[in-house]
Amino acid sequence: MSGATADGVLHFEPAQAVRIIAWMRVSAVVGQLVTILVVHYGLGLTLPLGPMLLAVAGLAAWNAFAFLRLRNAAEQITQSEVLFNLLVDVGELTVLLGLAGGPSNPFVSLYLVPVTLATVAMPARWSLVVAILCIVLYGLLLALFLPMESPHPVIGGDFDLHLVGMWVNFVVAVWMITVFVRFMASVLRRHDLRLSRARENTLRNEQIVALGTVAAGAAHQLGTPLSTMSMVVEELRSERSDDEELQEDLELLRSQLAVCKETLEDLKEAGAAGSGAENARTVSLRRHLARIIDTWRLMHPKIEPSVTFEEPFTDIELTQEPTLMHALLNLLNNAAEASVENGCSGVDVHISSDGRALVLVIDDEGPGLDSERVRHAGRVVQTTTKPSGMGIGLVLANATVDRYGGRVTLMGAPDGGTRTRVEISLKRLRSGNNHAA
Repeated sequence: MSGATADGVLHFEPAQAVRIIAWMRVSAVVGQLVTILVVHYGLGLTLPLGPMLLAVAGLAAWNAFAFLRLRNAAEQITQSEVLFNLLVDVGELTVLLGLAGGPSNPFVSLYLVPVTLATVAMPARWSLVVAILCIVLYGLLLALFLPMESPHPVIGGDFDLHLVGMWVNFVVAVWMITVFVRFMASVLRRHDLRLSRARENTLRNEQIVALGTVAAGAAHQLGTPLSTMSMVVEELRSERSDDEELQEDLELLRSQLAVCKETLEDLKEAGAAGSGAENARTVSLRRHLARIIDTWRLMHPKIEPSVTFEEPFTDIELTQEPTLMHALLNLLNNAAEASVENGCSGVDVHISSDGRALVLVIDDEGPGLDSERVRHAGRVVQTTTKPSGMGIGLVLANATVDRYGGRVTLMGAPDGGTRTRVEISLKRLRSGNNHAA
């Protein structure tokens, strides 16, 4: 994982930098071994084979340790360890160059590889250390090196050998730059994607906090008006008991007021839980879902829903937290209102639980959503998906489901309308784990 520093420059995490160095070192070890053997045996040049192969073997052994370190303790790797890995590479390259011609060796420009890696993958002060060290070691090679034997006549002399070496060095440099730049581009794309998602989540969270503040104020103010309306309804039921049509309307109004009061009680419980209350109630998943469905039916008496619990249904105990109830109610309400506003009354709800995930599939009979709305629905507050809505239900539902390790997916229903698929991790729902998200 990479990140941007305070100066706005992108740097790799230490473990990621060591991983890059280790994989590039694999190419270096293989390339060095092949080059030494070809020059010594193929070109007939006498090289100090023992010391050079010992240096390559030492680098390979260190690389094996680096991979072991990445596998067992990647989180403990620091920038100092990244620096040490680069110094090992620089030291081994210096030994090989010193044993084979020093600055006249065409591979001397490979000093630029660790300098480039340090510049991109490390903070400025550490990359400066690597750059200065490479300059100093290059200078020392001018005075301390073993001259190479004259090349075999078939090569054509020192200059031709140097040109061949420069071509091989160019091939190596092209390979390393291509691989490294492609990897860098991939890292940058992933980094940009993470930044985009972070900005989107921040915007959504700001909107949710603002909505939560308004909801808390509304819950505080609605208690008295609801009590007054309930009293008036009861008085009318007593005074007009002979009017059957009015009694039906009053009963409907009473049930809707009961839903409002229950919602306010849930809001109070949510506030208490957020303040650290430890008296949260537990309930079975099936009973909790049944309560949500019953509340939803009361809120939408005009619909004729079909609710199916797929068997076998894995039931669990969970802490009864109102946020989940309201998230699912938001999605169910969207489906009911979409069907009613399209002149229909059907909503199909299929609920399943397999021990790993709770899945709700909600099919409405509404007009459906266009592809643009489906793509953005639930991410940020946007134009509502139904004429009478406020455009916030999906955002709130998505935020809550995310807390439970789940996701909400919108798609076209097989028979028209919109299919809403909700998937929630049962592990997150288990009693005592509700706040682990």
